[in-house]
Amino acid sequence: MADIHHDYDALPTDKCAPSMRQEIRVVVAVVLFVISMEIIARIMAPNIDSDREHIHMFPEIIAESAKEAKRKELPNVIFFGNSLMRAGLDEKLVSDCLRKTERPRIVSAKITPVGTAMLDWVYLYQRYFENTNQHPEILVVGFVAHHIHDQEPIKLRRLSRHFLAINDFPEMWSRDLHDFHSIIQSTLCHFSALEGDQPEHQLKILSGVVSDYNKGLNTNNDIIRAAGQRSVLESNMETKEQTFSRMQRLIKICKKHGVEIWFVPMPQPEKWNLHPDAVALIERNEMKLLDARQIKGMTEDDFWDGYHLGESGKKKFSHWMAEQIKNSKP
Repeated sequence: MADIHHDYDALPTDKCAPSMRQEIRVVVAVVLFVISMEIIARIMAPNIDSDREHIHMFPEIIAESAKEAKRKELPNVIFFGNSLMRAGLDEKLVSDCLRKTERPRIVSAKITPVGTAMLDWVYLYQRYFENTNQHPEILVVGFVAHHIHDQEPIKLRRLSRHFLAINDFPEMWSRDLHDFHSIIQSTLCHFSALEGDQPEHQLKILSGVVSDYNKGLNTNNDIIRAAGQRSVLESNMETKEQTFSRMQRLIKICKKHGVEIWFVPMPQPEKWNLHPDAVALIERNEMKLLDARQIKGMTEDDFWDGYHLGESGKKKFSHWMAEQIKNSKP
């Protein structure tokens, strides 16, 4: 039987093993590195992209609009939604139309972070309007079918970092997140810019390294996103089992503070179906439904990508919106 040889010299000895002091140094170095990256992420955050720039301006936009409305004793109107409202409405043109006809004037502002839906709007309103007690007289909410029914968070990182107030965590955990991983990720993203804005930081780095990376990616994303949105709209043509509890939450918050919501189904190249339960919810709560799905004279040529309004479409929609405000006499 062959002798079994153990090469104990090959095993680490106490002399070769790292000391406690060395281990502490490594841990401290890692912690300092993470802290440094977090500081850099927070400094960069407002300028990562146009959407983050807009989001970081929310407090200033909302406060300035409320202050001007109070000073001029005019209704404060907030145009609310996502890129559809951002691309489709020209606030200055709306104001000019009202001024020319000597109809009721307004003070207005746009809060339109891209790629958002009803869940984002509920927490955004709670954080930036309700928590600061700066409510508008009228909240004009632009949407298409898939923005208002209950669904999973579209961008949980951004929602947690930028729209969720710390006192809203219990509500988020109990009503909107259904697994432990999402709860942990949401909490981490709320407190960390590095984690909350991680995809955007990654894009920023790649854009700096690869020439025209951002331009090409945005073009491709716009095409893919528009095609995807159209696909979702087409699927919503068939009335499916949908719920609107989050829409009810937004209505409840606004009613509590005397805010009137004008729900505006946005124009699209083809008419889309508005779920009858959503219509019933709006009517039951005595909010307004201003249907912009088929504005007279608007054609497919008014949409630059088959989903968002282009310059010609923006003019038509803004004139239409001014007409609605004139008729409503806020």
